[in-house]
Amino acid sequence: MVLQRSIFCCLLCLLPTLAHAKIVFKSGSDIYVMDDDGCNAKMLVKKVDGRYLMWPVWSPDGKQIAFLRQRPIVPKQTPTDAIFIINSDGTGEFRVTEGDDDEHIASWSPDGKHLVFVSQYDAWTIDIATKALRRLTHTVSLTAQVAWSPDGKYIAYREGLTINLMRANGDNQRALVPGDRFHWRYSPRWSPNSQAVVYYEVTFNQQRDLVSKKAVIHNIKTGKRRIVQTPDNWSIHSACFMGSKYLLISAKGRHGNPDKLEIYRYHLVTGKIVNLTNTPAVDDSQPDWVDDDVLSVSPKDKKSNVGNTKAVKP
Repeated sequence: MVLQRSIFCCLLCLLPTLAHAKIVFKSGSDIYVMDDDGCNAKMLVKKVDGRYLMWPVWSPDGKQIAFLRQRPIVPKQTPTDAIFIINSDGTGEFRVTEGDDDEHIASWSPDGKHLVFVSQYDAWTIDIATKALRRLTHTVSLTAQVAWSPDGKYIAYREGLTINLMRANGDNQRALVPGDRFHWRYSPRWSPNSQAVVYYEVTFNQQRDLVSKKAVIHNIKTGKRRIVQTPDNWSIHSACFMGSKYLLISAKGRHGNPDKLEIYRYHLVTGKIVNLTNTPAVDDSQPDWVDDDVLSVSPKDKKSNVGNTKAVKP
């Protein structure tokens, strides 16, 4: 009976129309989507002329995905990135930002009409329809990795080694989780109820040796921190909430391989870890999840060796 059930589950992963893609992620240099269980991975956006793609994020209604695409390479100039949006079925790609400045990770407003992003060390918002820009920060240190809260009230962002918080209009900028030379904090992402952010923390010892890279959940109201108990040999690359019960984690270290990124689903109550991707010789990273059970994605290229959903001991 167990064998029959396993075979049945494997057959389900081969049926492209039975489930809806809800996870978008970077695999190698391309962008893929897959189901919550790691099945039915399909290429959504392919790199062009060797120009990489990064940091895909769903729109709140699940109909579009924003991502970074490297601009055409100019000899003797540092490559730069621009923000693009594509429909969830792989059609209608268009560029959002104009000009030649280097842009970084974008995040949607809850109404889906604006993006917050980083350009030239500062955070900006852009009206997708009108292209109107608003500058939110004026800093001398690097501002990066912005995230708009689901309730629309706040924007979390990294400035230097610190996770900061501000109102969505740029007011009341403050340190939420100060960094120091022993603790570097990166990539804040919001919980669905806008009460907490998850980020990854790099810890060093007195000799400046790397000790760990762990995911941390920080409650913005109480200030309480929870270190996510992942395997000691893991090196966290990014994490985001997958509803209220799970995290999606991109990490290295499975089976003793320190250089291979894979995506895992982590249960916040039980600590159970499920391996969602395991693509040979290719990193799978930068996942984002959308709470929308009506998504439909037309495959461009079915991806093999994905959807193994192996449990991993913490």
